[in-house]
Amino acid sequence: MHPRPEATMPTPAPFEYRMQLPHDPRAVGVARRSLRAALMAHEVPELLERAELLASELLTNAIVHSDGEAQLRLRWARESLWLSVWDTNPKPPELRISDDDSEGGRGLHLLGTLADRWSHYPVRPDVCGGAESKIVWCRISRSAPG
Repeated sequence: MHPRPEATMPTPAPFEYRMQLPHDPRAVGVARRSLRAALMAHEVPELLERAELLASELLTNAIVHSDGEAQLRLRWARESLWLSVWDTNPKPPELRISDDDSEGGRGLHLLGTLADRWSHYPVRPDVCGGAESKIVWCRISRSAPG
């Protein structure tokens, strides 16, 4: 009996989706379901849990800390999924210390734990409709961060 060759995961072709979201907490669930549909369609289900959690945290922060719409962008390239969220608040995300009883403040800690890499950058007023804003992004790959 011959040993079975290791199964290799198919390499999906590059793809990108963008979703414009209203300033409404229900938008987080809509975006999460859309992200799930995209990852399943492109055959990268192993990223579902991390991607859903990270997108939820990024979008929740955008809704809580800004007063305008947001945009979720997901892009698959070079064997990594890049998630980015644009929002209308130009203030950089702040890492807060939270205790076990607090309901908030864990989003950036999760980002640091679950993403391979993350950061943020300002968006100039002339790029997005005349107001300063920002993008917070993260990258995850098929292997867990280590």
